Amino acid sequence: MSARKKSDTWMPIFIGDYLADTMRLSTIQHGAYLLLLMEYWRQGPLVDDMDELCAVCRTDRKTWDKTIWPSLSRFFEKKDDGLLHQKRADNERANAAEKKVKRSEAANARWGKKECKDDANASGMHEQSTCKGDDTQSSPLPSSLRSETSLTSFESERAQNPKSEKSKRACRLPADWRPSPEMAEFARSNGVDPERTAAVFRDYWVGVPDPKGRKADWNATWRNWVRREDGMQPIPQRTAPSERRIAVNAAWAGVPDIEGV
Repeated sequence: MSARKKSDTWMPIFIGDYLADTMRLSTIQHGAYLLLLMEYWRQGPLVDDMDELCAVCRTDRKTWDKTIWPSLSRFFEKKDDGLLHQKRADNERANAAEKKVKRSEAANARWGKKECKDDANASGMHEQSTCKGDDTQSSPLPSSLRSETSLTSFESERAQNPKSEKSKRACRLPADWRPSPEMAEFARSNGVDPERTAAVFRDYWVGVPDPKGRKADWNATWRNWVRREDGMQPIPQRTAPSERRIAVNAAWAGVPDIEGV
């Protein structure tokens, strides 16, 4: 029992071959044979135990001995392992097991290639990875040479694709974004109200779809936004009244109220 391996729950049935071999079976014999084949597919060769086979076929021993097994026994052969074998079922289970191994190996190969790709970290340094199962292994190098080699490889990659680093760092503006104290001071120095401008800036960029809504440097985007003239009103400046304005106010102060005349 322990030597029998379970197979997948899907079982192939070649209808033409099946009917050609079972034309003289009765309805109850067909049902019993199919149940035996299903058990065979899941567990492997059947045990030579009539009581257990009766349980598999959901029948009683009398019906099994008289009606079922005399017709089905010709499909099975008892071998040296003491189990009942069916030649076609053994071949199909072997084919299914081989296909499963090949699918597993192909999946492992795909994942192995993916894991072998070098990823650069934020500082521009990355270590070379080794594929699992590769026949060749990289020779050990001193740490200083490894760092230099990795840096040279990364700089070469950046030279070939200068936009790759920026595109990897691009992100969307957070919905609760607020300018830092330095960015707020930059706005004031340009005559722009940082609070009101930040609200307009945030609402605009949160609503912009990808990819335009992603920026690599939001501080730079904020500074360019502040420098724009359209839609940016300077903070009102309070100035001391001029001498002429003071004189006009004084003159009007001496004029009597017309309604009181």
